Amino acid sequence: PTPASYVVQHFDVPAVVTPEDWQLTISGHVKQPVTLTYNDLRELPGRTVRMVMECSGNDAQFFDAEYAERFIGLMRYLDPAYEGKRWQGGLISAGEFTGVPLASVLERAGVKPNAVNVRVEGTDHGAPDLVMHGLPPSDTPVPPFNYDKGLPMEKALHPDTILAWAQNGEALDHVHGAPVRLVVPGWPGNWSVKWVQRIEVLDKPATCWYQTEYYYYSQSPEDPQREIITTLPVKSIVTSPKDNNPTLSRGRHVLRGFAWSGAGLITRVEVSVDDGKTWRAAQLDEPREKWLWARWSLPWDFTEPGTYSVLCRATDEAGRVQSREARWNQLRKNFNGIVPVQVTIA
Repeated sequence: PTPASYVVQHFDVPAVVTPEDWQLTISGHVKQPVTLTYNDLRELPGRTVRMVMECSGNDAQFFDAEYAERFIGLMRYLDPAYEGKRWQGGLISAGEFTGVPLASVLERAGVKPNAVNVRVEGTDHGAPDLVMHGLPPSDTPVPPFNYDKGLPMEKALHPDTILAWAQNGEALDHVHGAPVRLVVPGWPGNWSVKWVQRIEVLDKPATCWYQTEYYYYSQSPEDPQREIITTLPVKSIVTSPKDNNPTLSRGRHVLRGFAWSGAGLITRVEVSVDDGKTWRAAQLDEPREKWLWARWSLPWDFTEPGTYSVLCRATDEAGRVQSREARWNQLRKNFNGIVPVQVTIA
């Protein structure tokens, strides 16, 4: 449900702009700059996408014990009532977005042949908090700017990359980016720019701060080999039973969970109750859609009392298999390691 969808923004939520007052400018490396109103956008052929939206920082506390302590300290700072409980899956939600393909809007302006990047800018304005981001402090503060992201042309022109005005069949809420937001299926939520106001087509890669200075893979802040984070990894979780459930009785219990991937359909989920020594294939429930998570389930007969370590791992149509260890990076982004759930049988 929309009210349960997670909310993250790096700067303060901007002032409300009504659909009547909203405008979108498309400029840069185009044949003809264009300004569109909300009604102009709504007149274009629409498209609906059902997808998982996940923050790159989701589950970051599982990377290592040191980071977990920092994470808990941050959560206590933000919420004094926070008790250090595990926050698995907290920065993720799935929903249906309706809008118009970004490609259709770019077509109105006429993209020039040698264009390589599409920079999308929101109305949210501010300066990054380096300490909050886990980056080394600097004597030179970052000047304020409008939040923006630079999409490679191939992703910008994908028919499922849309400028959305609706979520779950209703007009976007302001906190989710109304009147219009960018939606980029398969990529972390930071790419789906909210409160969109400007599009700039470029003949070179964009130099957006939240690409070149944050949201990248590297081994250290000084590592010259930075890789911009794009496609979400393949990932799965156990949702039932949970490791804070009371002791369960012996007998049959149905293990359940979700699996998703930024590269396409989930083709297989496997489950282990002996900490990965043996695996059994789970059943995947319909419907199964490219950008949406798949529900999986597996009945299991627990005949002996004891504590069981339940694991699950997913495989996607690109052949990627979820591993026990996530790809470590100094910003702790895109965690997709296998997290065990402890189940006690009486």
